[in-house]
Amino acid sequence: MEREWTTGWCWRCEASDVPVLWVGPVQSLEYGEAPIYFCLPCIRRLEALIVAHHRA
Repeated sequence: MEREWTTGWCWRCEASDVPVLWVGPVQSLEYGEAPIYFCLPCIRRLEALIVAHHRA
């Protein structure tokens, strides 16, 4: 699956004007759905958390 990077703001570390990748929608009880973007270091951290979850 090809992923499309764009320049923007990372929702996890709050870095701005960096390459980011859409990782999915998030939901707020008050405001509904929003797209969430992470930079590469934050995506790597997310991947590590997913691996740890599946190993547990």
